[in-house]
Amino acid sequence: MTALINTIEYYIPKNTVDCFELDKSKPEWHVRNSLPKTGVRFLHHADKDETTLQMARNAAEKAIKDLTESDLPDTLIVCTQTPDNLLPHVSACLQHELGLPSSTKCFDISLGCSGYCYGLSTAYAYLTANISKRVLFVTVDNYSKIIDSDTNKAYLLFSDGASATIIDKPEVSPVFQFGTDGSRNQSIVCSNSGVSVTTGKDPETPIPSPEFQMDGYKVLQFTIKTIPPEIIKLTESAGVSLEDIDLFIFHQASRRVLEEMGKKLAIPEEKLIIDLEEVGNITSSSIPIAMKRAEERGVLKRGNKVLLFGFGIGLSWSGAIIEY
Repeated sequence: MTALINTIEYYIPKNTVDCFELDKSKPEWHVRNSLPKTGVRFLHHADKDETTLQMARNAAEKAIKDLTESDLPDTLIVCTQTPDNLLPHVSACLQHELGLPSSTKCFDISLGCSGYCYGLSTAYAYLTANISKRVLFVTVDNYSKIIDSDTNKAYLLFSDGASATIIDKPEVSPVFQFGTDGSRNQSIVCSNSGVSVTTGKDPETPIPSPEFQMDGYKVLQFTIKTIPPEIIKLTESAGVSLEDIDLFIFHQASRRVLEEMGKKLAIPEEKLIIDLEEVGNITSSSIPIAMKRAEERGVLKRGNKVLLFGFGIGLSWSGAIIEY
């Protein structure tokens, strides 16, 4: 049976930060007290000169390395909120790096932790409309470049990394669920990273570096209150119950968030994937990386009915029920 997701590969930088060591260098952060909440012991950060494009290429090359020329994707979608430059789009640069033909359809989408299911749905739409025959969907972010490691405790949560998913037209149609509460858009922001009316106006004033800020409490409250009912709506749209789902793979926001959602939805512990300790929160890549690692452990199997759900920047959310 042809499934929506053919292949998942991922890349995580080798540069590792042990949060236990941070507890010694930053005693004022009380890192050991935070660990049960974040669930993150090891962070992975790109090298100082390692780019978003390079991480995307590392994941994508693994995904397509065994494909013949006739099997290569004809569409390339990249999801990122940390592009190396405003212009050109990352997917155009990646198409060149991968040596894909000039007929390849390439575009980026700007989404964070809800980005994976948005990308899946976009790829599915292209496939069902016969615009595409196969899609390569890459998620990638380089958050260590925008989070101040000296002052911002979000540093304890986010890792850099990329995923690459090969997507085919499935025999069993997926069901999707989306939403946005833009009234909460200031809950997660990165200032000084775009083009504003003041950028470059005063030659005596240097343009400040990007600055990431997150109101963790507001994001937590939003997630626990808003997302479980949206997951129920998704199951209703698909005509299934929570009991029919073999595996729940949510955005790996933090251990506390995942445990709270599991309790609210009464998800059995063995069906809820929590995989943060070794990899951290890798934004839009967290769902596909959690899927790949679950498959490698023998937890996720072909034929499983899987519920995916992402939530974050915007504040936005997206989910899917798929036959894996």
